[in-house]
Amino acid sequence: MAKVKGDVGQVKFDDGGSSVNPVLGTTSWSMSITKDIQEITAQGDTFKAFTGGLIEGEGTAELLYDDSASGETATFVDGVLTTGDAGTASFELFPDSSSATKKISFNGIITGFDQSSTLGEANTISITFKPTGTITSAI
Repeated sequence: MAKVKGDVGQVKFDDGGSSVNPVLGTTSWSMSITKDIQEITAQGDTFKAFTGGLIEGEGTAELLYDDSASGETATFVDGVLTTGDAGTASFELFPDSSSATKKISFNGIITGFDQSSTLGEANTISITFKPTGTITSAI
């Protein structure tokens, strides 16, 4: 199994949910997927038993601030300002941008925006997002 360095990752996005394009200037992304569980232990059992339930996810993307950003990059950054969001924006997260098939994909909503400017460091933006519906992992 080949190791993949973090500098080749990529985020793709389309607010219309059709044809995703790269978000430029990303420095990292992360995705957490969790599953609810329900206890199904019966009276008289010695050990607890559980069954899997609903699945959800949450993620972040970090990118360098670019005051001339346009296209899907600008839309990605401004996505938190959309009200009544139907959750139809397409997201694709790639651990290795050279592989078009190794990705996590889903439709979702941008839920947060955080920008920082620190002396001696590049200005950065952190975007948080949440999938709505099915999360497909082909990693």
